[in-house]
Amino acid sequence: MSRASIDEIIATIEQIPTLPEVSADIMAAIDDEDSSIKDVTLLIEQDVALATQLLKVSNSPFYGTINRVSTIGHAIMIMGLGEVKSLLLICAVQNFFKNSQGDQQTRKEFWRHSTLCSQTTRLLARHFKCATNDTLFISGLIHDLGKIVLDQYMHQEFRLIMTYIDQNGVTFSQAEKEILGVTHYQIAAKLLQQWNFPKQVIMQVFYHHAPWQDHTYTEGSTIIYLANIFTKLAGYPCSASEREISLEKFSKSKAINLLNKNGFELDREIMGKILYQIDELLSSDEMAEMLFL
Repeated sequence: MSRASIDEIIATIEQIPTLPEVSADIMAAIDDEDSSIKDVTLLIEQDVALATQLLKVSNSPFYGTINRVSTIGHAIMIMGLGEVKSLLLICAVQNFFKNSQGDQQTRKEFWRHSTLCSQTTRLLARHFKCATNDTLFISGLIHDLGKIVLDQYMHQEFRLIMTYIDQNGVTFSQAEKEILGVTHYQIAAKLLQQWNFPKQVIMQVFYHHAPWQDHTYTEGSTIIYLANIFTKLAGYPCSASEREISLEKFSKSKAINLLNKNGFELDREIMGKILYQIDELLSSDEMAEMLFL
């Protein structure tokens, strides 16, 4: 792609509106050290859509609750204010693209993949004994945001990419490099920077296909990378057109060697055990509700 065309893509991204004001009162209460859980609870209860999403996420099997979470206060206690704040940002992003003209089936596949990916970050963080933080949850949910931007704002190019994938059996990244000369993770990072998202989130999204190149947030970027891989291995690709990933082939790839060098010990047996845990969690009613409703 020519430099002029790349400049056009950048100009398109820069013209994307800012996110609408995200429940300013709730965000302010979360950031206010003098606010109590009760204060935040009362504000969230006034936002039906957010309250519903919060209860849905807090009932995820990844939190390991024995009894169903039915109150906002309980949900906040389980998730923590940091993740509630992340969920606010996610709701804003989802609502921003909610009424777009893109392919609705593609959007459903995208959010299913993203939802499972965000939840898988928790499982992986526990497995590798990584320091958990709120950025993993939000990065997992929006790591492929650039694909939605392409679908909505550069739809013709998006269709060309999808056609190229179908005809050549390549990955989305390979196809977009051939068609556009830029990638969905570059586009996402540019937009997230424009929207003033935390730097760690931006970097984890940017490096989610090559975490070993991230010398600042390597651990977090690696968790997002692996969550993306395992979500696809579990049968939830971002798009049905994407090339399937083979567990056997991936377990013998150069990526595994790079991951092992960075302290993420993986082989065919370990990966099989992780996939088994994901399959167990997918069988729960709560997870099915999150992915299909």
